[in-house]
Amino acid sequence: MMFTRGEDPKPILIDDHTQQEEPAESCLEDAVSLHRWLVSFASGPGWYPVGEFVALDAQAAIDRAVEVFGTASDFQAEEIPWDAAPLLKPRPASGP
Repeated sequence: MMFTRGEDPKPILIDDHTQQEEPAESCLEDAVSLHRWLVSFASGPGWYPVGEFVALDAQAAIDRAVEVFGTASDFQAEEIPWDAAPLLKPRPASGP
């Protein structure tokens, strides 16, 4: 197709790329695998879960948790299967 830009005599050519020259190939070596991680922070004698994070590896999940919540004395991350239910959220105790 050919179009022009108003008074500019130079044509604008739009190529038709509806057919690819070569079929697309999957690149399994470049595939990225994300995982769910439960990140916990150490405080005093115990460990406290701070949340679930999706990341490439445990260190990336910990780094993101530190960005969100700040530092702690120690950190750990354990992988959670994708088909696991979301973690339960604590509910405030009901009043009298």
